[in-house]
Amino acid sequence: MSELGALSSYALSVQQMQMSLIKNAVEMQQEVIEVLLDGSRMVSPSPTNGHNVDISV
Repeated sequence: MSELGALSSYALSVQQMQMSLIKNAVEMQQEVIEVLLDGSRMVSPSPTNGHNVDISV
């Protein structure tokens, strides 16, 4: 019977780890969306390095 308890405890810890990974992935996606939608983040033009490109998504 103790094996069943150990398996249940293991399954619970695996589920908690999976939920933590999913939560982290969602938070990272939200940060990316905020960066993409934030219009105040602009690259200042440089006379020597490339060009400033405006991209709408």
